[in-house]
Amino acid sequence: MIGIDTNILLRLWLNDDPAQNKRIDTLLAAHGNMPGSVLVTDVVLAEAVWTLKSAFEQDKTAQSLAVRSLLDETAFAFEDRETVAAALRLFEQGSCGFADCLVVAKHARHDCEFTATFDRGMRKLPGVRVL
Repeated sequence: MIGIDTNILLRLWLNDDPAQNKRIDTLLAAHGNMPGSVLVTDVVLAEAVWTLKSAFEQDKTAQSLAVRSLLDETAFAFEDRETVAAALRLFEQGSCGFADCLVVAKHARHDCEFTATFDRGMRKLPGVRVL
């Protein structure tokens, strides 16, 4: 198994630098041929989705498709695939950013009673209490 950083994931999604994308293709050909062989951590995933929105002005649909593209490819492993899938569902159904949805999904997965926050934008997510 290898791990990839945010910049690798972004180049993979955006395919905007031919030289770097060729290097990524070589990397994946060498290490991505088995299920679960390329780890995308929660931090990398959240940072990459946020960057799609903030730096590349991609809309929610594009962000969702990017995450789904990883979930649909067996070569990619996650800290918890089910939690990422649950976060994606929350993201697609609501108005919060993916990172907030991932936080709530992780807390639910760990059987937290609720997620405490000051962020009023998160109030519509299940299991969230705004203080």
